[in-house]
Amino acid sequence: MNELSGINSNLMFLKNHSKLILSLRSKKIRWERKLFIVENPKVLQEFISENFEIIFLFTLKDGVFKNHAKSIILSNDQLKKHSSLDNPQECIAIVKMQSFKPHADSWSMILDRVQDPGNAGALIRLADWFGLDWLAIPPGTVDPYSSKVVQASMGSLARLPLVFESDSNLDILLRKEKRIIVVADMKGKSPKDALVSSKGCLILGNEGSGPSDFWKSRCDHFVSIQRSSKSKTESLNVATAAAILLYEINT
Repeated sequence: MNELSGINSNLMFLKNHSKLILSLRSKKIRWERKLFIVENPKVLQEFISENFEIIFLFTLKDGVFKNHAKSIILSNDQLKKHSSLDNPQECIAIVKMQSFKPHADSWSMILDRVQDPGNAGALIRLADWFGLDWLAIPPGTVDPYSSKVVQASMGSLARLPLVFESDSNLDILLRKEKRIIVVADMKGKSPKDALVSSKGCLILGNEGSGPSDFWKSRCDHFVSIQRSSKSKTESLNVATAAAILLYEINT
């Protein structure tokens, strides 16, 4: 096949799959198809390293994935046209969702209606960094397979056990696993007093309204990070607070 024929063939393939790429921006379609998009080379390498199935991979002729078995070479303009990023990178990959078996050894975390994709991605990275048993995504929390969350997770999504259950089912699971339930809130015990158990679950609430009444009524402890008497800052970013609390758990 000559170069021109190859380009035409790739463009035809792109044309046939443009609707799929666009449709996967919808949570409903992602979950119906069990597919999601990865547009960052470093992130994509994490999924490849963890043996996720790559359905197809659009990339550039000088890209790091140019020799991948599922690669389809495109021009910069074609890639940019189909990217969801403001500053497109060198790949758009369609990846098959894959689940991991949760553990029940130490701590887990529930994202209680966390909405910001950047926060969710950072929390996924933290859960991976600190080796949590699992991370729960109940209804009302941003989809971890949305492009912005995948991007912000920087590949940690490729390793982390996720649990998708309602609050009531998660409550049953926590009781079954004999975990203490600790809710991060503005008024509570210090981390040194609230996070002493070797096995528990940390609940992180919505960025604006905080934890839900459901988890407030079921927790064993509230935990707070003390603010300096000189500070006038209303609250900490949820991912920043999680990093402090998870560090306390692991020290």
